[in-house]
Amino acid sequence: MPHCPVSSAPRQCSRNLVSEAFDLVILGGGCAGLSLAVALAAHGERCPRTLVIEPRTQYTNDRTWCYWNDHRAPAQCPVQQSWQSMRLVHGGLSVSLDCGTTPYQMLAARDFYAMAQRTIAQQPKIELRQGSSVVGEPSLSGDIWRLRSSAGEVTARSVVDTRPPQGPRRDGAVLWQSFYGQEIECTAAVFDPSSLDLMNFLAPDPRHVAFVYLLPISSTRALVEVTVFGAAPLEPQALAPWLEAAIAERVGAAPFTTLRREQGILPMGLIDTPRQTHPGCVKVGVMAGGARASTGYAYQRIQQWASECARALVSQGRPVAHRPDPWPLRWMDRIFLEVLRTEPSRGASLFFSLFSRTEPAHVIRFLSGRAGVVDSLHVIAAMPVAPFVRALIALARRRGRVSGIEGMA
Repeated sequence: MPHCPVSSAPRQCSRNLVSEAFDLVILGGGCAGLSLAVALAAHGERCPRTLVIEPRTQYTNDRTWCYWNDHRAPAQCPVQQSWQSMRLVHGGLSVSLDCGTTPYQMLAARDFYAMAQRTIAQQPKIELRQGSSVVGEPSLSGDIWRLRSSAGEVTARSVVDTRPPQGPRRDGAVLWQSFYGQEIECTAAVFDPSSLDLMNFLAPDPRHVAFVYLLPISSTRALVEVTVFGAAPLEPQALAPWLEAAIAERVGAAPFTTLRREQGILPMGLIDTPRQTHPGCVKVGVMAGGARASTGYAYQRIQQWASECARALVSQGRPVAHRPDPWPLRWMDRIFLEVLRTEPSRGASLFFSLFSRTEPAHVIRFLSGRAGVVDSLHVIAAMPVAPFVRALIALARRRGRVSGIEGMA
């Protein structure tokens, strides 16, 4: 079956396509789907024949991804900004920290999408089909997966499904991270581009943990964002008053222009992760274990998964899902989230204690999901004992009740 011609734009076929055969179909061309396509393209001739199905007709600069760069993987596209210093603010106190060998970096969606589209356009074995959607769920016939798309039927030996569910459910995660931000250009030099505000906490609240996240790109330009950790997922309209107040506090009377907006709702501790019922079809992405439970950081984790999945597809012909974190890290996350869930008014002081009483390198590795035993011990030592003991007891009791119910069933 012929491919659409290679060009600088993603290949798209307008004709009605029936029973096209591929080695792999990727459902969704977001961060996870495009990252896997880029990782597969690096394998050259060994790359499987791949189709990426993406409903969007065009990509926009709709988000940013941030991470501490540990230099373990080569940069695929230029970062928009990098910071060596970060700050936390709580109750009139602030602590500034040096990121050391792992600068905090921001990647703009427009640069990531452009890089991925260029890479795919240069690999004739991969096609990105925009403006196309899947009708129904993949079905298995023998060892071949069949899918109906808006452009016709497609078959594949493997399927990687990156599509998120229809919407976040209150009971779908221990907590939800809801955020809403604006990138603004101000007429006055009101920002310090040498340091970012990782967490500038709002007043303690018995319902959630809320803070302002400020990423200064220049002295006049910054992304100002309000983030809330809470049991209920929040839409932008609920966060808008906080965001307006945060911007007003930082720019004063100086006029500014809104360049773009971004928003999102990320899970913090999924209650149920998708079950992988067949080795030829895996569910991945932020809503399938791609994000770190206690922080929501996902970009670096998705890049690591994409490399592993690409190697598995090339060598074994089967995709792999996200690897679970080591059990000590999972339990630390679960206990920490339980404290935030049951005692959210303590959240700001807990984070402030963590950063002010621990060397930045230990905290950064912990938040990035790369903590070793020494890092974990330092993090534990920085935390107050009582709330974590209460959380551990509550989790143990809850688990005992569940086990008892299962035993009676």
